[in-house]
Amino acid sequence: MTYTLTILGCGVMGSAVLSAIYSAPKCTSEIKSLYPSKIITCNNDKEAADQVTDMINKLGESPNCITIDSTYGNNSAAIKQSKVIILALKPYLVESVMNDIKPFIGEQHIISLAAGWTIDGLSYYSPKISRVMTNTPAKYGYGCAVVAHSEHIVENEKNLVCELISHVGKYVELPEKNMDAATALVGSGPAFVLLMLEGLMESGIKMGIPLKESKECALKVLEGTAKMVELSGTHPSELKHQVCTPGGTTIAGLCVMEDKGVKSGIIRGVEEAANVAAQLGKKK
Repeated sequence: MTYTLTILGCGVMGSAVLSAIYSAPKCTSEIKSLYPSKIITCNNDKEAADQVTDMINKLGESPNCITIDSTYGNNSAAIKQSKVIILALKPYLVESVMNDIKPFIGEQHIISLAAGWTIDGLSYYSPKISRVMTNTPAKYGYGCAVVAHSEHIVENEKNLVCELISHVGKYVELPEKNMDAATALVGSGPAFVLLMLEGLMESGIKMGIPLKESKECALKVLEGTAKMVELSGTHPSELKHQVCTPGGTTIAGLCVMEDKGVKSGIIRGVEEAANVAAQLGKKK
């Protein structure tokens, strides 16, 4: 059975998910029903709608023959046609937009990317809620998505969310109580890693390595280290100690970083982001 999917708010994250679903490898007949035959994107103005159209044109034809209708200023018409809604609005816009279209929502499955909006808060609009926290690397297929479902979501609907959202990268299901932490660790995490990358890159520049080469080296250090942890299955602490030679350069640098509170600063930064995420949910 084919269905139509609407993406409300096709900005950075909405476009990342759209791109991942649209460009997904050709699926088998067993899971074909989990994919939409049509995706309607809804934005506030023509400029944003045109940006979506340009992105799709650059991607070429969808391997699963998904068609795209990029619209603006007519959310209700899209909702009337849709079985699944991806809510990719900024958190402060969710209430006003959803209140406008509530008369046209029955029991459509809402997949929410809106930070701070709880399953309970969204259940005012539909009983079928899947709450997703993902991040900007999803645009390139290297993201992470943490997902929590309302009690009304059945197994086939969980499979649908997993099949669609897993194309952004790693897919993890957790209880909703962990979503504020996931917002900080997964959603804000890329900014924290970029700060570390910037620090490594600028350390090279400070010591005389040209910008281009310093950036390339720092990128490869981060990429290679993450892959080493993933493939080895070894705890980061153990791998860290394997790099340290007694009386050597690495342990000397680590001691200075500990004096400066690098690790505790990262932990506290993620905690603070989680605290703010929790407050977003209380402002509504």
